[in-house]
Amino acid sequence: MPVEYNKIFLARINEIEICLENECYIAALALALTLPDICGKAEYPDKGVGKRYIQWYDQYVSQYQKSQSPYSADMPYLSGEVVYSLRNGFLHAGNPNIEKGDIKDETCKIDQFCLEAGKSLIGDTSRVSYGKEFEIKERGYTVNVRLLCVRLCRIARSYYLDNEDKFSFLNYNMVKTDC
Repeated sequence: MPVEYNKIFLARINEIEICLENECYIAALALALTLPDICGKAEYPDKGVGKRYIQWYDQYVSQYQKSQSPYSADMPYLSGEVVYSLRNGFLHAGNPNIEKGDIKDETCKIDQFCLEAGKSLIGDTSRVSYGKEFEIKERGYTVNVRLLCVRLCRIARSYYLDNEDKFSFLNYNMVKTDC
């Protein structure tokens, strides 16, 4: 029996959650990084892939990433540019890393990027090292893969449920078989 297009997006989120439950962090991350692609297409159908991905991520997700502390002005965070760079490296080259040169926002030009996988939902770690005269020597960021996937799933699910009419471009059927 074919699965309707409006159920396919929710099935994708469900599969990410199943991957996390089974500690398949690489599979969960790969699939979760496609959610801003899909939601970005729904929200900004006339923009190019990169622009809509970054804009959707910044509008709906990144607001929860950036610290509001006055002490964190130099701290990197997961901006749309950073996550788009991660998505590109991971999905196109198998390298879950970011390209510092792809990032325009100076605060998010991360020198040392690390993924952390496990059952914890404790937040990401952002750091800055200073040299003499307080110039920035290095920026580092550690991403909690589970937290990123859970956050993307929750926000994408909420966005989808509020905007189902924008997802008509998902016009394919998936037939489940018992083979």
